[in-house]
Amino acid sequence: MVSLTSSVIIVGAFLLAFKAVFLEGSEVAILSVATVKQLGKNNVLFGVLSGAAASVAIFFGIRQIFLLFPEAYIDIMTGCVILYFSYRFLRGFKRYYFGKRSFRVKMEKMESEVVEKDLQRYGAEKPPVVPFSPFNALPVFVITLTEGFEASLVLSASGAFNLEWTLIGAGVSIMLLVVISAISYDYLIRFPRWGLDLLAGCILLTFGSFFLASGLYMLFFGGS
Repeated sequence: MVSLTSSVIIVGAFLLAFKAVFLEGSEVAILSVATVKQLGKNNVLFGVLSGAAASVAIFFGIRQIFLLFPEAYIDIMTGCVILYFSYRFLRGFKRYYFGKRSFRVKMEKMESEVVEKDLQRYGAEKPPVVPFSPFNALPVFVITLTEGFEASLVLSASGAFNLEWTLIGAGVSIMLLVVISAISYDYLIRFPRWGLDLLAGCILLTFGSFFLASGLYMLFFGGS
C-alpha cells in the first residue's frame, strides 16, 4: 500500500508541475497567439520551441543539483523554492484583485513590446509580416525562456522527489494550453488571473510548508 507520504508526494508533484507550467505557459501562449500575425508563424514557433528546449535543459540540470544533497536538505530546499513562488502568486492575487490591476493590459503591453523589438530595426518600411530568422525569433525566445526558467525551478524541486508525476503534470498542462490556444486565446486572457494566482499560491503554500516541515523534522529528529 502506498504510504501517506508517498501519496502526498505524488499529488504534490503533479499539482506543482501542472500549476507552474500552466500559469507561466499561459503568458507565453497568449503572447504567441497575439503576435503570430505580425511576427510570422515560423518566428513565433522557433522562439517558443527553442525557449522551451532551453527550459527543459535547465529543469534537468537544476534537478540533478538537488539530488546531490541528502534527503532532508532536498526537502528544505524544495520547500523554500515552492514557498517563494507561493508568495509571488499570492502577491499577484493581491495585485490583480485588490490593486485592480489588469492582466489584459499587462499582456497587451508585453505584446506591443515584443512586436516593436522586431519591427524597430526595419525603420519606416515595416513589413506586414516579419521575415523568418533566428534573430527575429529572439524576442519570443526570451519571453519563453524567462517564463520557462521560473517554471523550471518549481519543476526541479518537485522532480527531485517524483520525476514521473512531475512530467505527467507538466505534459497535461501543456496539452491543455495547446487545446485552449487553438480554440481561442480569449479564454486564457479573460479568465480571472487573480483566481489562478490565488489557487496556485494556496497549492504551493500547502506543499511548500509540507516539504519544509518534513525536511526540518528529518534534519533535527531523523538523524539525516
